Amino acid sequence: MKRFLLAFCFLFPASFDASAFASPCEQEANKPMPPSVAAKQFLATLDESQAKKANLSLEDEKRMEWHFIPMETRKGVPLRDMNEKQIKAALELLRSVTSPVGFKRATDIMSFEGILLELEGPASVGRRDFKKYYFAIYGEPTDSGAWGLSIEGHHMSLNFTFSQGAIVDSTPQLFASNPAELPKEFSPPSITRMGETIQFPEGYRLIASEEDAGFALLNSLNDAQQSKAVFNETCPEDILWAGEPQPKPIPYVGISAKELDAHQKSLLRKTIETFLACQSQEVVQERLNAIAANDDETIHFAWAGSKTKQGACYFRVQGPTFIAEFCNFQADAAGKKANHVHCVWRDLTGDFNLPMTK
Repeated sequence: MKRFLLAFCFLFPASFDASAFASPCEQEANKPMPPSVAAKQFLATLDESQAKKANLSLEDEKRMEWHFIPMETRKGVPLRDMNEKQIKAALELLRSVTSPVGFKRATDIMSFEGILLELEGPASVGRRDFKKYYFAIYGEPTDSGAWGLSIEGHHMSLNFTFSQGAIVDSTPQLFASNPAELPKEFSPPSITRMGETIQFPEGYRLIASEEDAGFALLNSLNDAQQSKAVFNETCPEDILWAGEPQPKPIPYVGISAKELDAHQKSLLRKTIETFLACQSQEVVQERLNAIAANDDETIHFAWAGSKTKQGACYFRVQGPTFIAEFCNFQADAAGKKANHVHCVWRDLTGDFNLPMTK
């Protein structure tokens, strides 16, 4: 992703505070170590066999092999093959590239595998494993060259490319949740407090912020605006390009930002912020800079499917440099329709800091 200077514009003005996700005191208290340091410390805990799996070449094609479906194995070394010291180092590496909100979401997704195991029963042992999340480092972690990182498992794929000590791309970024809304209280294993459980109350929604922001924006539109925003009465079955190395050029659909009033533009901004909130402040600012530098009036908000949370629905926000999607189509583990969410951010200048497919 190219680096841009922040420009004044209506959607993300120069006064926009990208650090507002946490107070200065909270940011300092939760400030993680630099990713290169965390990566080196993680690799130092591994034995020779583990290190061979965890540390690949930056040019290895496996770096672009991402997905969020259940898989028997993936690139990298999984938490379930690590001891407590190694798991702690792996989680510090995860913390180094996410915000506190993002770290909690990522570790909650891991714990949700315990919920799926409870819902599906003993037949899913091995398939549903809260330690079945893989860490892979590409190249040598350094602040003077290029390297990469992926953290991936069922319902999560985080991918980062570094150059000269900075994150230059942070996509694909995928978070998902099944069930999207919990039918009862659950107490699955905690990955951050080994040997303990974590409590999730009935009705808990792991990916609530994106969903709520999208509905708030949709419901703010008048009839004429909604007729433009809704591009399909039927919800698509999934996000675009799931598991594909790169997104593809597609035309805009929906309603453009220039057709929104001031309040609706603020809701559009809040919707975009929900997709940013899991990333580090460096990545948040990078993405906002790109939006600000590329005529944000071209950003479109598009909706498909049900206009209520009780049905299958999909929305996306698309600009010149990004596309963000929310899709609630699939059934949950109990067969309840539209209770299984996929949520993704892709870089339309090219994921993995590589050129987008032409």
